[in-house]
Amino acid sequence: ASTDRSLSLVYESERVGVASAEELDRQRGVLERTERMVDKMDQDLKTSQKHINSIKSMFGGFVNYFKSKPAETPPEQNGPLTSQANSRLKEAISTSKAQEAQYQASHPNLRKLNDSDAITGGAGPAVSSEAYPKNPHLRACHQKMDNNLDELSMGLGRLKDIALGMQMEIEEQDDILDRLTTKVDKLDVNIKSTERKVRQL
Repeated sequence: ASTDRSLSLVYESERVGVASAEELDRQRGVLERTERMVDKMDQDLKTSQKHINSIKSMFGGFVNYFKSKPAETPPEQNGPLTSQANSRLKEAISTSKAQEAQYQASHPNLRKLNDSDAITGGAGPAVSSEAYPKNPHLRACHQKMDNNLDELSMGLGRLKDIALGMQMEIEEQDDILDRLTTKVDKLDVNIKSTERKVRQL
């Protein structure tokens, strides 16, 4: 039936959407690890600059001998240490994965779909039996179509949730990229400055 094919296409699109969402989650982890590495490099560079400045000072060595070592401030952390996609995307992924068994039962490559297939159970609102034809075959066809339409509606709703979650995740990752770009540019300037100071020793 056409509704069977449409339902299978929705499930296939949903599976692709989940895979894309999980890849976005993995990408966030890469960005966050990179940002932490840049933060650590910046902190190490600041420590190196302090040592270079003390070496350049005529009495730096004597002064530093009697001075306690200054406490190093930890690099600024941005967000949690572990990758965590936004809650909306996480919930959308979880909800869609819960439908995997139903997808396996409805996919056209795994199950031959035709008008004589058994009726798939839908989670939609119950329809009064009086709304269906008296003929058993027609009644089964109408019930099957109603169930498929209910599942189509729910599947499209899950696809919408995945799309909105991915949009939010992309916007958040854009912010991380902007922040990371600024930090890398600043780090590059500081590295060049430190290199010049080393050459002047």
